[in-house]
Amino acid sequence: MKKYSNVWKIGGALLGAFGGYLYWHEVGCQTGHCPIQSHWQTMTIWGATMGFLVADLLHPFIQSSRNRNGNAKKTIV
Repeated sequence: MKKYSNVWKIGGALLGAFGGYLYWHEVGCQTGHCPIQSHWQTMTIWGATMGFLVADLLHPFIQSSRNRNGNAKKTIV
């Protein structure tokens, strides 16, 4: 069984939470009728969830490219 680190998921969630808060602060909802964008709490949780899911989605692709490039045999000419 491969060792799997949750650092990717935690880092993605933290980055997404920061991005969600930043989006609320800069763009937000002017009228207050937007259910997600009108409060910083919901936008931060939404951003953390999206960051977690994107990091979990990208982790296998990054690991496979890292393994493919790191295990290549080097030939001396």
